[in-house]
Amino acid sequence: MKKIKTDTTKTMLVISSGFILIYLIWHWDWAIYTALIISLTGVLSAYLSRKVVFLWMKLSWLLSMIVPNVLLAIVFYLVLFPVSLAAKLLRSKTQLVLKNKTQSFFVDCDKQFDKGSFEKPF
Repeated sequence: MKKIKTDTTKTMLVISSGFILIYLIWHWDWAIYTALIISLTGVLSAYLSRKVVFLWMKLSWLLSMIVPNVLLAIVFYLVLFPVSLAAKLLRSKTQLVLKNKTQSFFVDCDKQFDKGSFEKPF
């Protein structure tokens, strides 16, 4: 797997911009202080900037392992499962023959086939 090179200055700028955006939306004071600390760290110390970017990338990797599974579970249980239950409850006749009332599982078809129906089967 190829390692992704990151530009620490741009990453620190994006992180501090995100905290400023959090402050502007919810007016949480800690967000503006965090943005100030991260932006000063990005400007003054290359070593600490690399450490912050490393932690940020590890957090993004961890979230990439968790979030898709959670989203798929939400879609399954809130959309697909109720739709399948509704379809099963509203259908009058099921195609799955569980009660063996006949001697054969074959279904009789009364359709008449002509020569044209066999010319282009696909």
